[in-house]
Amino acid sequence: MTETPGKPAAEPETSTHSTDIRPAVHTSIRRSLMRVDWLVLLAVGLYAVVPQSQPSSPRLLYVAIALFTSFVLALRWQGFPVRGTGERIVLSAAAMVAFITVAAILTGGTRSPLINLYLLPIVVAAMTLGARGATVVFAGVALAYLSVIVGDGPLPKTPELLVGLCGVLGPYGLVAYLTQLLASSVVTARRRIEEMAERDALTGMLNLRAFRALLHREHELRSRSYRGYGILIVDIDELKQLNDAHGHQAGNRAITTVAGAIQRALRTSDVAARYGGDEFVLFLPEATPEVAETIAQRVRNNVHKSLFPVGERLQRMTVSVGAASYPQDGKQDEDIIDAADLGMQRDKELRRRNAADAIAKVP
Repeated sequence: MTETPGKPAAEPETSTHSTDIRPAVHTSIRRSLMRVDWLVLLAVGLYAVVPQSQPSSPRLLYVAIALFTSFVLALRWQGFPVRGTGERIVLSAAAMVAFITVAAILTGGTRSPLINLYLLPIVVAAMTLGARGATVVFAGVALAYLSVIVGDGPLPKTPELLVGLCGVLGPYGLVAYLTQLLASSVVTARRRIEEMAERDALTGMLNLRAFRALLHREHELRSRSYRGYGILIVDIDELKQLNDAHGHQAGNRAITTVAGAIQRALRTSDVAARYGGDEFVLFLPEATPEVAETIAQRVRNNVHKSLFPVGERLQRMTVSVGAASYPQDGKQDEDIIDAADLGMQRDKELRRRNAADAIAKVP
C-alpha cells in the first residue's frame, strides 16, 4: 500500500518497553566539557607569566600549576582508576575549584582576577550533572571563596561578609540556574528528536529500524542466557481493497485502529512495531510457543471487535497472524522473523480457503 500522510487517531500505548534514552547530556558532550580544565590551566599559566602580575609566592604557584597539570594528564589516562564519565567530571570540577582557590589566594585573594574562573566548574556541573550536581559544586565554590576571604586577613563583620558573598556568589548562582535550565531543554529536545526518529509517524509504534536494533540486542542477550522469546507477524487483510474503494484516509484509519487493538493485546513487557505498509511485528520476551499463540488469538479478537468509521458506516478489519518462538524455530533472530512470516502466510491462506468454502456452501 502507498500511504499519504494522515492524521492518526490517538491510541493508547500500553507497552512500557522502549529504547533507552538517557536523561543526560550525551557522553561526547560531557567529554568535550571536560576540556574546560585545560582552559583553567591556560588562564592561570598565562597570568603567572605576565610581568605585571605579582604572586605572593611564585614558586608555590608554579608548584600548583605543575600538580594540576599532572592531574589533568592523569585524568585522560585510560588506566585512571575512576572510569565513569560523570565521576570524572565531578573529580575534575573539585580539582578545578581547589586549583582556582590556591591560585586566587596567591594572586591577590578576593581582588584576584582569577576569582572569575570559578564560573567554569559551575557551568560544567550545571551542563552535565543536573541540578543536584550543580548545587554541590556551587556549595564547594562558596566554601572555597570563603577560604579566600579568610586568607585576606581578619573576617569582616557579618553584614559586610554576607553582602560580599552575595555580591560575588549571587551571579554565580544565577549562571548555574540558567545553565541547568538550558541543559534540561537541550536534553528534552534531544529525547524528542530521538523518539521521533525511532517511532512510526502514523501509529506511534517503533519503526522497523528501531525494532531490528532492539530485537538483535535482545536476541544476543537471550542466546547467552538460554532464555526464549516469541515473534508475531500481523498482516491486515484486504487493506488494498479498502484503499481502492474509500481512499488512503480510510486505510490510515484502519491501520491506526489495528495498531491500537494490537497494543491492547500486549503484556507490559511486549514490544510492537510497524513492519511495513500493512504489517506489524511483535516481540514477546520470555514467551513460550503456547503463550505466543494465546497472544496471537488475542490480537485477532481485539482487531475483530474494533470498529472505525468509513463514510457513513462502521468498518471492521481482520488480520492474519503468524507466531514463531526462539529457540524452537531457529537459531538466529532473522530465522524467527522468517518463521513467523511463513506462519502468517499460512494463516492468511487458510482464511481465504475458509471464506471460499463458506461462499461455495451458500445455495
